Amino acid sequence: MSSAAELWSGGKYELVAPRFAEIHDELVERLAPQSGERWLDVATGTGEVAARAAGAGADVVGLDIAPRLLEQARTKSAEVEWVEGDAQALPFADGAFDVVSSSFGVIFAPDHEAVAGELARVCRGRLGLTAWRANQGLHAIYAAFTGEEPEGPTSDDWGREERLDQLLGEAFELEFRERVWWLEAESPEQVWELMSVGAPPLKALVDSLEAERRSAFREAMVEHWSQFQGPDGVREPRHYLLVLGRRR
Repeated sequence: MSSAAELWSGGKYELVAPRFAEIHDELVERLAPQSGERWLDVATGTGEVAARAAGAGADVVGLDIAPRLLEQARTKSAEVEWVEGDAQALPFADGAFDVVSSSFGVIFAPDHEAVAGELARVCRGRLGLTAWRANQGLHAIYAAFTGEEPEGPTSDDWGREERLDQLLGEAFELEFRERVWWLEAESPEQVWELMSVGAPPLKALVDSLEAERRSAFREAMVEHWSQFQGPDGVREPRHYLLVLGRRR
């Protein structure tokens, strides 16, 4: 199993994915699936987008690198063809799909140029992605505990219009829509319990720390989420881009 497959199989992403329901709904709605269209959902995770597209009548393939996530995805829809594979080397023919989507998925693959090239290669029609904007508050905490700033490409690059134009603008006419998703819980401690288990990249960081550092990291994260606590609990805004493309 590759390191990426191990990372994404390591957490309980099924705890987090359903919270993105409104995002998945809008992504599928904006891509307007038609009956019989060939649709590929890349880095499908637990299959939320793929199942929605199939329910709307599209002929859907859902691809992910993590076997554990695909096991869960298979329970969402028997109409989707579930495939284990890498977004950086898609096992499909050129122009095989009318629609290609990915919700907070392909942004985590290390080789951005390879991913962008593969999306363009297999898509003959419409493209839809969601990508997180950079969260400087969390990045500062991560850097303090890893001891280093990230070098090279990161998932944040997909949340910048100028980088998306570089990656995809030659192949697609792109449209960007700013959106906000709210991370909600009863308390900062509950957010920690959810995200430290349900967000695989965060879980991997937690698991890499020794006990004392892990405790300090938890304290720093809880303090961060305390900034967003109100009478009804924690509501932290997470900004992201909805990216829509049409093949040139």
